[in-house]
Amino acid sequence: MTHITAEHLQAIIEKIFVGASVPKASAEQVAGSLVESNLVGHDSHGVLRISAYIKALEDGRVNPHGKLTVLRESATTALIDGGANFGQIVARQAMDRAMDKARAHDIGMVAVRNSGHTGRLGEYSVQAAKAGFIGMVMGSGSRKGGAVAPYGGTSPVFNTDPITWGVPAAEHPPLFLDFATSACAWGKIQAAIDKGAQIPLGWLLDTDGKPTTDPAEGQRGGVMLPFGAHKGYGLSFLVEVLSGGLTGTSCAALANYQPGYTLVMVAINIAAFQPLPEFCQMVDELIIAAKSARRATGIEEILAPGEYEWQTREARLRDGLDLPEATWQRIVDAGVKYGVAVTA
Repeated sequence: MTHITAEHLQAIIEKIFVGASVPKASAEQVAGSLVESNLVGHDSHGVLRISAYIKALEDGRVNPHGKLTVLRESATTALIDGGANFGQIVARQAMDRAMDKARAHDIGMVAVRNSGHTGRLGEYSVQAAKAGFIGMVMGSGSRKGGAVAPYGGTSPVFNTDPITWGVPAAEHPPLFLDFATSACAWGKIQAAIDKGAQIPLGWLLDTDGKPTTDPAEGQRGGVMLPFGAHKGYGLSFLVEVLSGGLTGTSCAALANYQPGYTLVMVAINIAAFQPLPEFCQMVDELIIAAKSARRATGIEEILAPGEYEWQTREARLRDGLDLPEATWQRIVDAGVKYGVAVTA
C-alpha cells in the first residue's frame, strides 16, 4: 500500500490532467471528484480510474474542451448533449440546470447524453441536497451488449445502471444512497483485482455461467449479476428504459444502441410542498429515530443512509489514504507519460 494525503493526491492527479492538455479548472474538478470518491470509501470510482481516463483522452473519446448543447428544452425539462466532455463536468452543469428549473417551476428533469464516465453518481444527488432540493439521478454505462445478466440469466443484457437519491437534513449532513443495480459496481471488481482479493459469491459468473469469487473472471468475459435477485433486475430495467430511452441512445442489448454514458437527473423543490426548515427538521428526527432502534446482535451503531460515507470521509481526511500498489503504479505511469513527478 502507498499512504498519501488527499490534498497531495489531488494535486498529483490535477497536474497529470493538465499535462494531458485538460484545462486547469476542469483538471481540478475531475481530480477532486476522483479523490472525493476515495475519501468517502468508494475506491471503485476513485483514482484507480486514472489510466482509463487518460486513455479516453488519448483516444478522443473524451474532449476536455467539449461544450454542452441543449438539444430540446421546456420549462421543466432539458435534453443535453455533453460534447464528449468529462462526465463530472457535464453532470455538475446538468444538475445545476435541473435545480434552476426547480427553483422556477418546482421540478427540473434533465437527460444527458454524450459524455465521459460520470464518476460516482452520489456526488450529484448530494449536490442537489446541499442546495435544499431532493436530488435523484440514474444512469447507464457504455458497454455495448451490457455487462450484467437479467435475473435468471447467465449472459449480459444490462449495464451496471446506478441510481442515487439525496435529501437535505437540518443538523445532520445530507442523507443519500448511491448504488449500482448490479450486485456491485464494475470498479469494485477492478479494486479487488488491484488488492489481490476475492469477491463475494453472487457478484459474478464465470464464462461458463457458474458463480465465482475470482474477480479476474470479469476480465475474461465473466458476467455480473443484479443485486437482490428480481429487485435489482427490475431497477436495471427502469434505469435502461429511462436513461437509454429518454436520451435517445437506446439500451445496451439493442441493435441501435449508441455506446456512451447517459444520465437522467431530477431536482425537486421541497418548498413547493412544505417549508424547507420543517422538512429538514423532520429528516433529522427520522435519522434519530432510526439510529435509536434496538440493535441486532453484534451491531455497534445503526447508520443512516450516507452516514458511512461521511464518517469515512472524516477519517480519511484526518488519517490519509492507502492506495493498492496497482492503483499507485497507474498514477506513476501516467505521471511519467506527462512529465509529472509522482511521490507519496
